Amino acid sequence: MKRATGLSIGLALLLIAAGVTPATAGPSLGADSRQVGDLESDQVIIDANVSENGTATFEIQYAIRLADDNDTQAFEDLVADIAANESAYLTRFADRLNATVDAAETSTGRPMAVRNFDVTTNTATLGKEYGLVTYSATWTNFAKSTETGIAVGDALEGLFIDSDTRFQISWNDGYAVDSVSPEPSESTDTQVAWDGPREFTNDQPSVTLVSESAATEPEPTTTPPTEGGDPPWILLVIALVLAAVAAAWYRRQQTDSSTVASTEREATSSDEPDESSPPPELLSNEERVKEYLESEGGRAKQQEIVDALGWTEAKTSQVLSDMESEDSIEKFRIGRENVVKLPDVDDEFN
Repeated sequence: MKRATGLSIGLALLLIAAGVTPATAGPSLGADSRQVGDLESDQVIIDANVSENGTATFEIQYAIRLADDNDTQAFEDLVADIAANESAYLTRFADRLNATVDAAETSTGRPMAVRNFDVTTNTATLGKEYGLVTYSATWTNFAKSTETGIAVGDALEGLFIDSDTRFQISWNDGYAVDSVSPEPSESTDTQVAWDGPREFTNDQPSVTLVSESAATEPEPTTTPPTEGGDPPWILLVIALVLAAVAAAWYRRQQTDSSTVASTEREATSSDEPDESSPPPELLSNEERVKEYLESEGGRAKQQEIVDALGWTEAKTSQVLSDMESEDSIEKFRIGRENVVKLPDVDDEFN
């Protein structure tokens, strides 16, 4: 029970810290975990986007309703304050997330680390106009890799979320849910989500993901021997019949394949040769980013990459962070926006 309580308090403190204004920007806001600077958010979304090796991009997003011009101006003031005091906002967030990770490391027995701290701001129309403040970081070994997939949730056992807060676990294509506990408020092919208020038990939240290839792979079958055994000549006859059937089937398949190939060659003989790039599904995430950057002259804003590739901001941030650590891209800021470029392209950006 101590483990669950510690993690609940740890994440509660994390929420508080993410919303507290730094000393240079105003007074502490105490225990109001929905506060961001001088503004109160209308909804908090906590998202853990898990990759196959167990690393997660961990995000806390605060949505602030912009009902009128006064709300809009107040949010613009907050955006300016975050830009001017970014290190102060990130330091408090990093300190509390590190404390939460330390507690999870003790309870799970897995070595963990957290890096790539970031805070971004933007606006979005979700039926209504909202200002968004998003804290993010990369949490290694957040989940546990298994022989058939990924086990997610033990790093935050006993988590408590209050009202107007949503906790969600998401993952990339290629995995299917084998089990989830408790029953989520909402689920898709790549995400499960729970709405607060909710207090999870010691073994919750829990999501077991299996690789879709492993889930569809047929189990090997064996034919049990007939009681008393068949006479050898019967087994030989059966084997010969099966061999004949297999040979006939193989010849039929070869004939059909040749016919289809011939038909396709005739149908395409007058066409221009296809020199297009491989389809996107055959490219890695890093290759898709490089291909898009090359199409844009070697550089683009991070949000443009999100829109062009149809990824979540969390997935885009994780892929770009990994590429940056491998020196295959470079990132820099212009105003309030992240800009991504290929290493051999100059830094000028219009």
